[in-house]
Amino acid sequence: MAELTLTDQFTTIFEAKTGSKEGLSDFQKGSFEAFNTLGLPHRKSEAYKYTQIARILEKNFSEVSVPLETSWDIAEIKERFYPVNEANHLVFINGVWKSDLSEIKSDANHLQISVISESELDLLGKVSNSSRDPFAQLNGAQFSGGLFFKAARNSDNIPTFIYHFLDAENTSISFPRILIDAETGSQTRVYEKTFVNGDAAALVIGMLESKVESNASVRFTKLQQYPKNVYAVEGIYASQDKDSRFHTNTFTFGGAVIRNNVVIDIDGENCEGHMNGLYVISGNTQVDNNTAVDHKQPHSFSNELYKGVIDENARGVFNGKIYVRPEAQKTNAFQSNNNIILSDSATVNTKPQLEIWADDVKCSHGCTTGQLDEDAIFYLRARGISKVRAKALMLTAFAVETLEEVKEELVKDEIESIILNKLG
Repeated sequence: MAELTLTDQFTTIFEAKTGSKEGLSDFQKGSFEAFNTLGLPHRKSEAYKYTQIARILEKNFSEVSVPLETSWDIAEIKERFYPVNEANHLVFINGVWKSDLSEIKSDANHLQISVISESELDLLGKVSNSSRDPFAQLNGAQFSGGLFFKAARNSDNIPTFIYHFLDAENTSISFPRILIDAETGSQTRVYEKTFVNGDAAALVIGMLESKVESNASVRFTKLQQYPKNVYAVEGIYASQDKDSRFHTNTFTFGGAVIRNNVVIDIDGENCEGHMNGLYVISGNTQVDNNTAVDHKQPHSFSNELYKGVIDENARGVFNGKIYVRPEAQKTNAFQSNNNIILSDSATVNTKPQLEIWADDVKCSHGCTTGQLDEDAIFYLRARGISKVRAKALMLTAFAVETLEEVKEELVKDEIESIILNKLG
């Protein structure tokens, strides 16, 4: 019998859900139909030009399943929580939110935290344009136990920490999904990280959507410190109303192949959209950041800063797009991707792009790829600093600029420590 293709396996998983007692929503059925229409990205797909994701996944996931049991115990899970009392600590096990393992401190009148239910289906897949993303559609079809946030009007909410625990004793797959509805004037801060048990190949197809209403603010920070057996395709999609602010920070320090899709639709005037990213990678890790900001209304601002430090056989990819529609006059939009290569076998592919249909705007984009400045290293060594230490200081100074938008000091300290350990 011929081996099932990865798409066949997704169909098997989907059909198993169809037969479950909970059944499937029209949204999930429609998402699976859309996925089947789109298919996995083929080798000529421009969006995946430098990351042949379908070929990579087919090679590494000849047999895949969603783990039904977990090797994580409660005490071990609780030990991984950040030591912050006035915060929400939310636990996902293999892509499913577990309310019984989570600690919720928010007043429900300020921040509603619950499983995604029928009443939220009108928001799913509609807060931003994910219709052309096959992995977003696949997640929409396959997720279960998704997490819903509803930040009440004018609420200033305590931080929320999300912890993903994955079992990888056998080849596995998970489909975590998060939906944030930030009502007018609210402020929401979310931090996300992942832990893995086992060394079999693990695939994460994750999705976060955020509806940011007028004068609301959402800050989302993702820490990707994956072991070398983890493959991930993760999407962040946000839609902004007037006077709103959305900040996303993505820090990637390991994994096999990581693809991040970040898309912001600026649908109102006087908005701010910020995207920061840092990838410090080595070994055979490949990280592909694909971003887009779509300015649809005037008087808004977006700023995008991605930096990479690539060593050994690692590969970094950046593909960023800024769209400015004819109605979006007085737009300020900036995009920058800077990379440092530390070995002859490391590679970077970068492609910043602007598409502007308005004439009264300030927009710029650029990228740099190079090596460490030998004159600067000589300067530091002349002052008694070793060559290794001099390189570490320069690389750390290069990287830390991307941390400026991380407002939780414990998270910032953790990321700084990771940077120092990798670059020191």
